[in-house]
Amino acid sequence: MLFTTHAVTGAVVGFASGNPILGFFIGWISHHVLDSLPHFDQGGFQIHKDKGPIWLGAKYKEEGRQFEKKRDWIILFIDFSIATIIGLYFLYHFPSNYWPLLIFGGLGGVFPDILHGSPFWKYKIRKLKIASIIYTIHNFFHWPLSAKYWHLGILIQILIVVINLFFIKTIF
Repeated sequence: MLFTTHAVTGAVVGFASGNPILGFFIGWISHHVLDSLPHFDQGGFQIHKDKGPIWLGAKYKEEGRQFEKKRDWIILFIDFSIATIIGLYFLYHFPSNYWPLLIFGGLGGVFPDILHGSPFWKYKIRKLKIASIIYTIHNFFHWPLSAKYWHLGILIQILIVVINLFFIKTIF
């Protein structure tokens, strides 16, 4: 999934939890739930056959490094910009006593990708035992679609973000 989908979902579940620490962990869990749905992200450019998720028996090998192309950085910039705009909207429209819920939930939602998706440290951090275990769990749930199906993967994420925004609007 893209950063925006994880961040918005994490913020919404963090808000709904009523507790920043619990919100972080529920946001983290939501990351794996979302990744278990078919989706598209930059990793889709390294996938040549759609095999489904590991939890359904697919086997993947990371082919090449992400963020080697200008395209990957453009997608990341647009994605991060959208997440930032939605986050600022939340902070502007919600009283400051709700901010920790939104922020911690959002951080929990993106934590696995920050830990394992950064081209600056992902290969170094995976050498740590706990990070390797978290990476294995992350990959187990991941259902990436190839670039061939980018439109379906993006549509699924747009629907998830819209549902989250509708949900938070109705509970607040």
